[in-house]
Amino acid sequence: MMTHAYDKDMMLQARDNLAVMVDYAVTWCGIDLREFYNRFLCSGIADMLADGHPKYTLGMSGIDLALNVMECTGGTLPLDNSYSFPWTDSSYFWTGWAICQYQWYRNASFASLDRNGLPIEKVHELYYPLHEADITKVFEVFDSWYHPAPLSIKELRKLNGLTQRELAEKSGVSLRMIRAYEQGRQGIGKAEASSVLGLAHALHCDPERLV
Repeated sequence: MMTHAYDKDMMLQARDNLAVMVDYAVTWCGIDLREFYNRFLCSGIADMLADGHPKYTLGMSGIDLALNVMECTGGTLPLDNSYSFPWTDSSYFWTGWAICQYQWYRNASFASLDRNGLPIEKVHELYYPLHEADITKVFEVFDSWYHPAPLSIKELRKLNGLTQRELAEKSGVSLRMIRAYEQGRQGIGKAEASSVLGLAHALHCDPERLV
């Protein structure tokens, strides 16, 4: 069973906000998709969204997110209240809409998706023919592109910017066991399911990657 960092109702709101964020920055304000997405990944907001932080999933509009991404990375965007929700097709709106749902579904970080076969340009490229497809079909196609490289708990912890103690606090697994897993003195394949799920949640990865 796939685990998620936050519930589906919250994801639906985050999905729409992320879609507006990308569309506003790229379509409305003319920022290059890769430039903006790099800023998103570096801003810290991508990790907060992946964690289900309510300030970013529910507390901001998509335009607010776009402005915050730019502000956090030393840039600016104009606040244009004439922006209207793109009821007609927008490939960039769909790109944000799709990547948010897939990130939630896979419980992987946005950075992991980007570096392991599903960069934002590929998502945008898949607008045709996927924009009218059922979301399960979208996930199926994305799965064919996303191939996360095998990483140890130590590598995943460092990628998430966590100390051993912070990982223990976020996962509910004792610091002693974290050290044992990282040093190879204990195999995680023998861990209780609750420990594996706790680590997967804290490290933004599928439980299967750990075992």
